[in-house]
Amino acid sequence: MEPPSYEEARLHPPALGTQAFNILSPPSYDASFPSPSTPPPTYGEAVTIQPDPFPVLTPPRVPPAVTSPSQNTGIIIHPTSQIGVTSSINSTQTQPVVLTQPQPVPVSVAYLRDVPGVVVCPHCHHIVTTKVTYLPGRAAWCMCVLLTMMGLVCGFCLIPFMVRGLQDAHHSCPRCGNHLHVYTK
Repeated sequence: MEPPSYEEARLHPPALGTQAFNILSPPSYDASFPSPSTPPPTYGEAVTIQPDPFPVLTPPRVPPAVTSPSQNTGIIIHPTSQIGVTSSINSTQTQPVVLTQPQPVPVSVAYLRDVPGVVVCPHCHHIVTTKVTYLPGRAAWCMCVLLTMMGLVCGFCLIPFMVRGLQDAHHSCPRCGNHLHVYTK
């Protein structure tokens, strides 16, 4: 038995009701969002400058009373009553405050790590920052042997010799050149 032709199939009603094929079209673009009643704010209106949350407060200073008529006169506001009072102002300048940073405190040679440190050299007795040279130590050699045993012999076993974290730090005095300490890993 052959299937019916296209014309014959159009004459028969479909097996399913037409309700199964009724697909609503999507809503139009303009219908989904109502137009705003007011325009958006301008950039100046949208961006506001916030006040400083931590303002630097300075207490009011009242200069000492001066009786010399050659001094400048001005207005001083009294801090409690907020009333302007004409008074003389002293025009002397104050000295600037000079702050200095404390000098570094030297540590014992035994406390040196893998970075330069400030020490008193036991040989020349000067306060110096140590000169550090990094040389492969026990940790680098052990890692090299381990990588070789794993089969990584084509240069991969040499990587631990280039990793600074696996090298020992040799401290020496930059003034006299004497050896001070070795920090091993």
